[in-house]
Amino acid sequence: MTAPKKTLTFLIVDDDIPLSLFFKETLVRNDHRVFVAVNEHGALEVFKNESVDILICDLVLPGLDGTQIIKFVKQQSTRTFCVLISGHHDQIFSNEMPPNNADMVIGKPIFKETLDGIIQQYLLQHSDT
Repeated sequence: MTAPKKTLTFLIVDDDIPLSLFFKETLVRNDHRVFVAVNEHGALEVFKNESVDILICDLVLPGLDGTQIIKFVKQQSTRTFCVLISGHHDQIFSNEMPPNNADMVIGKPIFKETLDGIIQQYLLQHSDT
């Protein structure tokens, strides 16, 4: 007998609208709740009003960058699993831009299997809750 599938709440922060729609469609199809924001204003508004399990945040955004958004989220909720994504992932690993507080760092492109891996990592880290 398999365990019932847990519905998770995601916050996707990315100004790449087609990618955000891919995330949303893929995750909703698997019975997850998904909120999408294109910048820190939308992200912080969702975060104030919803209990977010997993934040997937692009590194390069207008306004605050992804590391700053993750830092804010982690100050508010250490239980939120934060994933930093970027097409410029070589910058993430440089000395100038460490992945502050991110639980995972993933380079683009991102596929359904990548999302499955994020969920599995979240479930491993939160297996006692």
